[in-house]
Amino acid sequence: MKSEKNNSNLTIREIFATSRPVSWINTAAPFAVGYLLAARTINLEFILGTVYFLFAYNLLLYGINDIFDYESDVKNPRKNSVEGGLVDKKKHQTLWLVIAGVNIPFLGYLFYTSSNVARVILFFTILFCFTYSAKPFRFKEIPFLDSINSALHFVSPLVFGLLYGGTAEMYWPALIAFMLWGMASQAMGSIQDIKPDRAGNISSIATVMGARRTTRYSFWLYVATCVIVAIAYFPYGIVASFFLSLYPLNMSYFYKFRSDAHSAQFRRSWKNFMWLNILVGFFLAQLLLYVYDPFSLRGQYVSFFGGFLFCLFIFQLALTLYNLFKFRRPKTQHHTDLPMVSILAYTYNQADNISSTLLAAVGQEYPNFEIIMADLGSNDNTAKILHGFQDPRLKIIDIPPRKPGWTIHAWVAEALLQKATGDVVVLISADTVLLPKALSILVGLINEQKKSLVSVLPADQNKSLGQQLILSQNHFFMLGAYPSALLARTHPKVANASSSLVAFLRSSVDAMGGFSLVRKSPLEDFDLAAAAKSKGLETGFYLGSDVATSQNHSSSRLIVTSNLRRFYPALHFSMPLTVSLILGGFIVFVLPTLLILVLLVLGLYEGIFILAAAVLLSYINRFIITVSSRQSIVSTLLFPLGSCIELLLLFGSMIEYELLKPRWQNRTEAF
Repeated sequence: MKSEKNNSNLTIREIFATSRPVSWINTAAPFAVGYLLAARTINLEFILGTVYFLFAYNLLLYGINDIFDYESDVKNPRKNSVEGGLVDKKKHQTLWLVIAGVNIPFLGYLFYTSSNVARVILFFTILFCFTYSAKPFRFKEIPFLDSINSALHFVSPLVFGLLYGGTAEMYWPALIAFMLWGMASQAMGSIQDIKPDRAGNISSIATVMGARRTTRYSFWLYVATCVIVAIAYFPYGIVASFFLSLYPLNMSYFYKFRSDAHSAQFRRSWKNFMWLNILVGFFLAQLLLYVYDPFSLRGQYVSFFGGFLFCLFIFQLALTLYNLFKFRRPKTQHHTDLPMVSILAYTYNQADNISSTLLAAVGQEYPNFEIIMADLGSNDNTAKILHGFQDPRLKIIDIPPRKPGWTIHAWVAEALLQKATGDVVVLISADTVLLPKALSILVGLINEQKKSLVSVLPADQNKSLGQQLILSQNHFFMLGAYPSALLARTHPKVANASSSLVAFLRSSVDAMGGFSLVRKSPLEDFDLAAAAKSKGLETGFYLGSDVATSQNHSSSRLIVTSNLRRFYPALHFSMPLTVSLILGGFIVFVLPTLLILVLLVLGLYEGIFILAAAVLLSYINRFIITVSSRQSIVSTLLFPLGSCIELLLLFGSMIEYELLKPRWQNRTEAF
């Protein structure tokens, strides 16, 4: 008996898991926005209402759902996680008591302090929590009605917030758009549950319509949401619809899945959706604060923005210095035991650079090395230049036809590795110029630092305007935009690497499967470092402006194509992370300079000096990286424009992989 009693006790963790903390903002924010639009003040009613719709309301909504959906939830692999709890049946009675105990005090206060109309809306808001899941209603099993009922879970708090705040204006276009958004979101979320719902004999809009048609249904509801907002609230509606367009964009990525057998693939769309709610909600909140200005702060926005950026750029400067310090290359000693080194490289249309690369390779002050190169069908003079070199240490090989399931880059790297005879392998880009002591330094790093794999970031030799605008930003993002050194130190599976220069012990890489381990990756060198570290091998990443120089592509077309290929995979194909970096990068790296120019043209100087000080600090940070990477000063002066281009390429890379992925999988050319 004592054991059964203990089993009926709910833990705090189970209560919070049932309330879906990741979804709290979806109901609290609509109420808060509605109340602020109506009352234009923060008071006790606002605080208590927001707290209620933040936790208690969600516990009621999802607790009822979990109780009545228990039989199907136990078969659903995504339950009992951040997306929802899985409370044992023996604890359901206790859960009912907790739901009632948490909700009744708040509801009593809200009903007491509401107008009659607001009380009616609040009553139906609570009723909708029951009608969706509880018997005998179970609207969630009636196609289309399930979407409507689910949407009301989020729209009703907004309506109640407006009425509770004392307004008679209902903002009907916004309510209709919000309703359509909620219906689209419910339909999209139901696709991932097609298999467990059918196994539990639960009907839904997705089980009836199928994955393919539900995807299109959700997509067009999202599109309708954007159109309504853009037209009804022009011109600010255009900005709002821009952020809202991320939802149909997310759905468009899954048009390629046409069968219900692929329903599990839509779990990624749901994960994207949860992160997009936070991201889009934040920007919409800033837009609403600016448009309605409930706290009368509009005249000080530039000062606030400049102050925020100034603090951010101080942190960024500290971050840059930290990364530069942690990535310092230790000095290496002279060794008498010099293992055989194999330099591997493949090239495509590098006629401008290949001579410098080969001359530097054969000129190494190291007695025991070979060079193995392959041309990937260049249509310029690259192949002719390669075959013009007569050094006996240079071997030019032909690459066998690519096996299915391999990217062209991983396949070529593996083919080169199979021809190598060295104990240490150095994989370089065809535009990387090794300085005379490079091999000695790399061998020393591997031996003295006890590393299985090391990568070195070369100096950045950018001559053309395209190189200075685009390629120079890569060093800046790695060294100054995020804590790359800290992440590599604290996360076992995170490794930094430069595609220009990677050196590794042949035996260690062979033992883990060579490049077959990353055969599907378009970032074979970068992912090889991550794979090595995840398997327990010691890896290292160092600054190496005195080890090698990267000449980079001179062709703007190849620069663009190469970045499109590498950017999105480098972010692990994460749409939310990519979108966050694009929006955040524009606000931090592009908007400040653009805003200063606009303010100067308009003759508006309020807060401009704080903003100018922040921008100057960002240029100082950028200049430090320019010096450490031996880049041209032009790359610093033009970095806002270069950052803008780089962010557009990041967006283009995401579109390439998500919407044109089959073309990338099947291509055989180098870029």
